[in-house]
Amino acid sequence: MREIRVDADGVPVLSYLRRENAGRPWADRVEVLGDGAAEVALREMSGWAATAPRSFAGELVARGARELRATHRMTLDLSVRRPPGAWENATAPPLRCEPFDRPVDDLIPAWRAAYAPGHPDYRPEYEDVVAVRDRFEALAAGTSFGPLSPLSGVVSHDGVVVAGLLLNEFPGEVPWGGFLITDLFRHPAYPQAGTLLLRWTLARAAAVGLGVVGLVVTDGNPARRLYERHGFEVFESPMTVAIP
Repeated sequence: MREIRVDADGVPVLSYLRRENAGRPWADRVEVLGDGAAEVALREMSGWAATAPRSFAGELVARGARELRATHRMTLDLSVRRPPGAWENATAPPLRCEPFDRPVDDLIPAWRAAYAPGHPDYRPEYEDVVAVRDRFEALAAGTSFGPLSPLSGVVSHDGVVVAGLLLNEFPGEVPWGGFLITDLFRHPAYPQAGTLLLRWTLARAAAVGLGVVGLVVTDGNPARRLYERHGFEVFESPMTVAIP
């Protein structure tokens, strides 16, 4: 259900889906309905995060909001572009694809190595291991982006996780909702692990009749090329900002 904000005359100027992001209220999929939307957002939504078209997000940034993340939302329809069945049995010894069936602490070393300083997705808060653990626990428990799919997986080398892919069932209609890859990471020492895990997951998803799979990739993240090679297409490119 969308929330509506109105101007001083009671005219609707802004709508959004209310969610929560990192403990703060989050206006997702913002739509501008009329003039004065920026004034209303700045006046009434202090402390919120907002994901909006870049033109509107840019207007907020020009007036004091802080850019958090510019992204591309992508989808792949597995019923139209079915992956090769051989991907389901793809191997690259000594790497091994396995279902996600581990404590979240097993994922953290490779994840932090993947998102080291200099990566487009790096954030200073990633230095806090407790915060990273809490993030993974929320994904695994399904409390942040919906239930975790059993199609989620990891790649291990001698029992150590070197890559991971989490697939959650996000509430809402496709393409904004449905099955979303909420994280795909790999240790930089294992560059082939991400491709191996993505192919393994997509083949298994197609085999059980999953239709559309979505994801969000940060602008400038080289992983976008990986997704495009495997058939994912951009359908919108919003920006998330913090409203002062």
